[in-house]
Amino acid sequence: MEKNDAIQWYPGHMAKASRQIREKLKLIDIVVEVLDARLPVASKNPDIDQYTEHKRHLVLLNKADLADPDQNQKWADYLKGRDSVDEVMLYNAFDQKKRPELVAKLRSLNPKDKKQLKCLICGIPNVGKSTIINSLIGKKKTQIGNKPGVTKGQQWLTAPDGLMLLDTPGILWPKFEDPEVGVHLAWIGSIKDTIFEKENIAADLLKFLVGHYPQDVAALYKIDLADKRLPEIFDAVAKSRGLLLRGGEYDYFRTSEMLLNDFKNGKVGRITIDQR
Repeated sequence: MEKNDAIQWYPGHMAKASRQIREKLKLIDIVVEVLDARLPVASKNPDIDQYTEHKRHLVLLNKADLADPDQNQKWADYLKGRDSVDEVMLYNAFDQKKRPELVAKLRSLNPKDKKQLKCLICGIPNVGKSTIINSLIGKKKTQIGNKPGVTKGQQWLTAPDGLMLLDTPGILWPKFEDPEVGVHLAWIGSIKDTIFEKENIAADLLKFLVGHYPQDVAALYKIDLADKRLPEIFDAVAKSRGLLLRGGEYDYFRTSEMLLNDFKNGKVGRITIDQR
């Protein structure tokens, strides 16, 4: 995208939520920062660093099952080296086998051997915070959805193993200094999809996928990428799925929606955007 068309999204409820979190920090023992494993840099809200000062800090690289396995380990090792981070864990909130490991990590960070640990679960929209909380509680207590803004307010929830969890809305920051950040966050569904042109964002995504994971694109859409320019590949994707308008023209809007949804849902393959 052109720089002057850079995506920015910071609605008023996010500023309010950020203030409310700061007001509750004195009650918090452990800050659980949830990142999208496919996007460990762009999915990190720099404002969360103010929450972790003088607190134990666990980074969860959620959706690790959707990310490139080689990149997963590289990012986990890198994040473990940061001064402010106590623990890093690759996670899949839908895999209940991971729950005991997460609980054990939280208990190991218990600052004063408290019987009840108060944990702040925070991160940007659509990284899976509510799903993580539901997995810890063991039953559905918070609404989840594959789009930003499902969690509106803050609430304390009690989980087994002596945990109290503060569920918070997804919070972005006031301005993305790098215009690529907004584009990448749109790919993973962390930006409200009515504020950008889906055709442009999908074309940017397809360019990245063809450049870094061409075999996955070719396999999913059953197309030959050889000697094709990006517009021709976009047309081939539309044709392979029969996404046509009357008169036989390609339906670029529906093709764009499909590309974005296929990526968000992991259908393209195990993809990492932020590469180390």
